[in-house]
Amino acid sequence: MLGNHLRQLYFAALLLFAVPIGVAGQESVEAWLQRMDASLDRRAEFEAAKQHRIDSVRHMLSSAQTADARFEAMYGMYDEYKAYCYDSARHYSYACLDVATRQGREDWVVRSKCAIAFSLTSAGILSEAREVLASIDPRRLSGEQLVEYYNYESILWRTMADFVGEEPFYTQYISLSNAYIDSLTSIVPDNTLQWWTHTGSEQMRQHRYQDALESFAHVMKLNQPVDLHVEAMTAAEMAWAYIFLDNEEKAIECFARSAIADNESATREITALYHLARLIYKRGDYDRASRYVHQALEDINFYNTRLRKVEINDILPIIEQDRYNAVRSQRNWFIVASVLLVILILAILNVYFMVRKKNRLLADAHATIETQLEQLKQANLKLKEDNKIKNAYVGQSFYTNAEYIEKVEKLYLTIERKIAARQYEDLRSMLKLSTLNGEREGMYVAFDQTFLKLFPDFVQRYNELFEEKDRKQPPSEDSLTSEMRIFALIRLGITDSERIAKFLNYSVHTVNTYKTRIKNRSTAENDQFEQLIMQI
Repeated sequence: MLGNHLRQLYFAALLLFAVPIGVAGQESVEAWLQRMDASLDRRAEFEAAKQHRIDSVRHMLSSAQTADARFEAMYGMYDEYKAYCYDSARHYSYACLDVATRQGREDWVVRSKCAIAFSLTSAGILSEAREVLASIDPRRLSGEQLVEYYNYESILWRTMADFVGEEPFYTQYISLSNAYIDSLTSIVPDNTLQWWTHTGSEQMRQHRYQDALESFAHVMKLNQPVDLHVEAMTAAEMAWAYIFLDNEEKAIECFARSAIADNESATREITALYHLARLIYKRGDYDRASRYVHQALEDINFYNTRLRKVEINDILPIIEQDRYNAVRSQRNWFIVASVLLVILILAILNVYFMVRKKNRLLADAHATIETQLEQLKQANLKLKEDNKIKNAYVGQSFYTNAEYIEKVEKLYLTIERKIAARQYEDLRSMLKLSTLNGEREGMYVAFDQTFLKLFPDFVQRYNELFEEKDRKQPPSEDSLTSEMRIFALIRLGITDSERIAKFLNYSVHTVNTYKTRIKNRSTAENDQFEQLIMQI
């Protein structure tokens, strides 16, 4: 119908043109939403408490012995179900009317008809509810019954106005509802909870929203001990006042407070939860809005009210569509982010492998440099060693040559004298081979002494290359054996067998024989023996 279209447009306009909520009050709103979430998480606990209360009243009904007790128990069952389950509430309200009619109790009949009217109004069966209330003669009512009658008439006409939603009927119905509220405020005692409730409702209809908030604040103060149903209705009215005052943050808080009271009292005839969903939807909280609106739809379906189904069906598709769009947008962003992440990972891997390759090349270059540095170091050590050997032997050579020249000079002078004196036999005796051998032995002694000064541990380390039985000791501490002298020359860098043979006055064959025999006795491999000698 046209009224439904108008409401849908109204909700859509609120969603599209809502002013975004700023940072101020954010913590307070979030705190109430967290309390709302926590309350919904305990839903099963509140449901169990409600069922326990219903079972208690049902037990009273089954054990009722008098008509009064039976009527009060049935009315108690209606009272438990009136905001919980329409079918059961209607059943017990008609059962109350049946008992009241059979007992001929007019006061019971009025209470029963008001209960039936409320049940029908809550379910959206408005014409039938109007007929039931029309069957009551208000002139015959007084006290609480008259208050109850005016209250249900006000609710009926306000509900009809909301359901129709178009002019001129909307204004006509709201005027009738306001008239009954005026009647209520005139008959209830001043400054009571009921008086402030009806005064706040009247001020709402007069667009005096700030005054209405003050009246509802009085209701909250007087609602002690707390009646959750009163708190839920009052908080919802305050939420609407804040909406008209353009304070959506406070409206969210009040709707959350109302929805919490509904949830904790196991009320299924609700409005606050899906209005809360509508408001937080505008904040971009799609997941919460979806949870709340689906929970509201579950409650409304459980209660089985037609009017609430129409209202929630106006907002549900919008929320779900935008939630779907948000999820799709998030999915698209996730895909884009995933692609970018994959590209980034590939780029990082490419850089990683390039760096790794460069590092490997640098490591190889570093290893090469280290090897070359080590070789250079060894070469420097060899040069230092060679220089040391050269200096030692150059000095020794100068001394030996000088000594040798002095001896040759003396020999020449002696020979010259002997020839001049024609002492040929004396000259012959002076030039014996033994004298030359003595000179050679003196050269070996000088060589050994000089070598052992350069390599004092040569004999020890040389013998370490043989088993104990094959080790040789020189005649003295400052001398070498003939075998050792061959490898001493090799240690000095003289590796040519012919040069070694000339120095030692051996044949080349003898030198090679010595070398082979010594290597065979050694514990080291033959091809490594000379390398080990060079390391001494």
